[in-house]
Amino acid sequence: MKKLIVGACAFSLFAVISCKKEAKADVSSTGTDSLATTMPKDSVTTPKTDSVTSTPATASTDNILTKNTGKYPNDIKLFEDKSFANRVKKLTGAQYDEMLKNFNVESPIVSENGIYKVTGCKQHDCPGYLTSIFYDSKNDNLNVSIDKNGKVADFAEKGKITVTEALKSK
Repeated sequence: MKKLIVGACAFSLFAVISCKKEAKADVSSTGTDSLATTMPKDSVTTPKTDSVTSTPATASTDNILTKNTGKYPNDIKLFEDKSFANRVKKLTGAQYDEMLKNFNVESPIVSENGIYKVTGCKQHDCPGYLTSIFYDSKNDNLNVSIDKNGKVADFAEKGKITVTEALKSK
């Protein structure tokens, strides 16, 4: 009986791991530049900082994104964080539910000079439905960009965040 229970547990664990790997493999197999942000969890690089950008985040800008660089949205339950989810919902309005439904294949949270980025796209149709979320911790500004088959809808709280090419390609 013990062998049967141990075997069932091992099989369940294997199924969960292989499903997660398959979802992440879907992103890397698309070959699009916009999805170059998907990296294994252990290969996240630390962004360069200088004396101007190394100011620590204040309490008002310390949030789920700034505290979880390198982690995947699903692992930290990003959209279950009420503060974050409410801001994104307020910003995207009627498109929020569709965006959330299609935020399946994810990139880890990356940052550069106080700007944080996370992306998610529709499983098996990443180039067709891609959401990019940017957060400027210095100005407490959130931007969301939803690309539906090349038609991009941009949403900005306090103006468009300037994103470097390096951050775009992470």
